[in-house]
Amino acid sequence: MELNKRSLEHFPVQLFAIVMGLSGLSIVFAKAYHLIDMPYWIYGTLLFVDTILFLGIFTAYMFKCLLYPEAVKKEFNHPIKSSFMAAISISFLLVSIAYYDFAPTISILLWYIGTPLQLAFTLIIIRYWIHNDFKVVHSNPAWFIPIVGNVLVPVIGVEAAPIWVSLFFFALGMFFWIVLFTIMMYRIVFHHPLAKKLVPTLFILIAPPAIGFVSYFRMSNGSIDMLSMFLYFIALFTLFLLLFMVRMFDAKQFFISWWAYTFPLAAITIATLLMHMALRTTLTYIGSIILIILTTVVIGFVTYRTIQECQLEKICIEEEE
Repeated sequence: MELNKRSLEHFPVQLFAIVMGLSGLSIVFAKAYHLIDMPYWIYGTLLFVDTILFLGIFTAYMFKCLLYPEAVKKEFNHPIKSSFMAAISISFLLVSIAYYDFAPTISILLWYIGTPLQLAFTLIIIRYWIHNDFKVVHSNPAWFIPIVGNVLVPVIGVEAAPIWVSLFFFALGMFFWIVLFTIMMYRIVFHHPLAKKLVPTLFILIAPPAIGFVSYFRMSNGSIDMLSMFLYFIALFTLFLLLFMVRMFDAKQFFISWWAYTFPLAAITIATLLMHMALRTTLTYIGSIILIILTTVVIGFVTYRTIQECQLEKICIEEEE
C-alpha cells in the first residue's frame, strides 16, 4: 500500500490489529510445530511476514505522529479508537512472544519495550475513561484491548523479570477484565445494538480469559487446576456462543474491525494447544486441529479482503464519524 501525505494523515491505529492477528497465528504454528508436528517452515514464513508488517505499520504510524500530531491526538481522544492505541504495545508483546522460539534475545528486548509501553497506555486510557463524560453506549468490546495487553506480559515476563512483575500485570488485567465484562454485558443486553462495524469486536470477549489461561499456565509451570480450567472454559464457551450467533456477523461489507476476529481466535487456539500439551487426550488433539484450521481460514480470508480494500484505495481515507 503506497501512502502519500494525505493518506498517512488518515492511517488508522486500528491497523496494528493486523500485527496482533498475524503474531497470534505465528505463535499458533510455533506451538503446533512442537506439539502436533506441524511443519516448521509455516511458522518461519508467518514470522517473517509478521515482522515486515510490524515494522512497516509501526514506521508509518511514527511518521504520522511526527507529521500529523493533531490526527494522533484526535485518535487518543476518541471513545473507540483510543482503546486501539494499546494495540501498539500489544504488538510489541506479541511479536516478542512470536520470536521466543526463533530468537530469544530479540524476544526479551521487545518485551522490555512493550511492557512499560503497555503500562503507560493502560494508565493513560483508564485516566481518559475516568476524566470524560461517557454514556453507556460509548462502551464497546474494543475497550478490552488495553486490558488484554496486561495479561500478555507474563508469557515472556516469567523468563525476563522477577515473578512479581508478571503477577502485577496478570492481576491488573484479570481484575479489569471482570469489571469491563460486567459493563459490556449491561451495555449489550440493555442498550442499542452495536454499530455494524463494531459487531466483529464481540470476538474480543474471547481474548481475556484465553490469554489469562496462557499466562497462568506459564506462571504456574504448566499447572492445570481449577483456576486455569475456569479461564479456559469461559473462553471456550464464549467462542461457542459467538459461533452459535454467526449469522449476525456480516461477511459482505468490509471494515478494519474484521481483524478483531483474528487474535482472539488465535488466543483460544494457543490455549487449546497448551491444554493438549498438559493432558495429551484425543479430544484436545482434535480440538487443536479444528481451531488451527478455523483460525488459519479466518485470518486468510480477512487478509485477502484487506488486500482487496487496499487495491481499491479504501484504506487510509477519512472515516465518517
